[in-house]
Amino acid sequence: MSEARRLSPEAILALKFAAHRQLARWAKARPLQSSQRKRRAALVSAVRTLEERALADGCELRPV
Repeated sequence: MSEARRLSPEAILALKFAAHRQLARWAKARPLQSSQRKRRAALVSAVRTLEERALADGCELRPV
């Protein structure tokens, strides 16, 4: 099994920033293709997860 990696608080902020930029681009691009709508929904879910208070100090990533 591979080693767990850790996302620092700075890395989480960078991911949220990049996700918000992409969501802003998609907000201006109408209409979205079906595949883009699916990726947008997944990205919105990921951003909500990254914004959870429990991740404020970083998080550990483990392979599934």
